Amino acid sequence: MMSATKIIIDTDPGVGIPGTDADDPIALLFALADPRLDLLAVTSTFGNCPPWITARGARKVLDTASRTDIPVAQGLPLPLSGTLADELQEAYRGDRGRLGRVDLPELSERELSVSAPQLIIDTVKANPGEVTIVAIGPQTNVAAALLMCPEIKDDIAEIVFMGGGLGINAEFGRGNVTPVAECNIYFDPIAANVVFNSGIPMRMVSLDVTNPATGQILREETIEQIDASASPSAELFAQICATYMEKPMFDWGHGCVLYDPLAVLAVADPTVGTWEDMAVRVETKGEYTLGQTVPIRGAKPNMRVMTDVDGTSSVDEIVRVIETL
Repeated sequence: MMSATKIIIDTDPGVGIPGTDADDPIALLFALADPRLDLLAVTSTFGNCPPWITARGARKVLDTASRTDIPVAQGLPLPLSGTLADELQEAYRGDRGRLGRVDLPELSERELSVSAPQLIIDTVKANPGEVTIVAIGPQTNVAAALLMCPEIKDDIAEIVFMGGGLGINAEFGRGNVTPVAECNIYFDPIAANVVFNSGIPMRMVSLDVTNPATGQILREETIEQIDASASPSAELFAQICATYMEKPMFDWGHGCVLYDPLAVLAVADPTVGTWEDMAVRVETKGEYTLGQTVPIRGAKPNMRVMTDVDGTSSVDEIVRVIETL
């Protein structure tokens, strides 16, 4: 029997906060429930909410699943450029910048004493060659860890990230913040550029496969069937989905598009999708194309890109696994 894959999840979960995607905390619930994965640490980044909120959201998910042993570290509050995107500055002045309807625990003094980049470095060094980083938010913490300690790149087994869009899917595979840029890349394209050029084995799960056209959506009728009384984790799962349905971030179908959980599932089961080797770069300077992910024909591939998925089956598996927690 193969051992579980050791992972760090770098994420931006807004828990119980209207206007935030449900997929980050759902991705955490899935990682905790799937026996093929060994979640070593969670690091928080900005995106859905500022990192002081997303760290507490992650802690809430872990504590609810009785996994107080897994450390959480608060991430960097700003992208490598030093300035938050205008879209985030505006969002953080509203509901997404303050605590919501679910009580979130404080981080411990020990957790507050270690930054997200440092926790990434420490965890990789303690498990050389064994850790996969699952980056499901802006890649600021991962890039900062590589800049702080360049030698860890040789000890990271793989980076699997949700982000970008290459236009493989003509309707959805473009951008969700601008016409060409997906939010996780757009909010820190400089960081993504550092990570993409690190030489670390990478896999990309993009908007081309995380969309309603592939069936990668947790529909309202399925949400209504969640048995919130089954366990504390099931109750939180139902709360997260219900909060999202009140104020969806993207109107891409009546339900929660499971962007980030697909990236986590891809670590547990790489056969979930079809992959193609590609050279992908990030636009860091374009006036109209900032944050665009661009496939470069004829160049040496730097990652494997998921190009197709049976989203209906993957969503069914994600829900089924979470229901065992």
